[in-house]
Amino acid sequence: MQRRVWRVYEGTVNWVAVALFGAMVVVTTMGVFYRYVLNNALPWAEEADRYLFIWLSFVGASITMRHKAHIAVDLLLRYVSPGWHHRLALIAQVCVLLFLGIVFWASLPVIELTSETRATATDIPLSWVYIAAPTGCVLLAVETLRLMARTLAARRAGGLA
Repeated sequence: MQRRVWRVYEGTVNWVAVALFGAMVVVTTMGVFYRYVLNNALPWAEEADRYLFIWLSFVGASITMRHKAHIAVDLLLRYVSPGWHHRLALIAQVCVLLFLGIVFWASLPVIELTSETRATATDIPLSWVYIAAPTGCVLLAVETLRLMARTLAARRAGGLA
């Protein structure tokens, strides 16, 4: 049951990322076509692309975290005993969770402040754009907690996470 829940969760996040990327491709293509073929630029295309990219960055960061594909400086790991690898990984993951918590709580007032402000070209509330930050923090926190669970399981088993 638990694996099925995670498969649905991962599939949903992946689908959202693909949908955001697909929307970016469509909007960019339309923008280029209207600007260079019809010589009549769409005033909202660049803004919509920017906002889609912001959302895609946060959603994509959680997918990247799932696969442990973020850039990491592992210089310290080369000089410590293998027993410390798990401890340092857990310390780093706790630091990531603390950072995500700070960004999450710091983004809430920004969302409130921008709830009445509308984007210039697309006329959407800017809070919709800024909601990407806490949403991304939650998605990243979920993946970080999953990594912590894998690290703890590997530590108990005596292997590498």
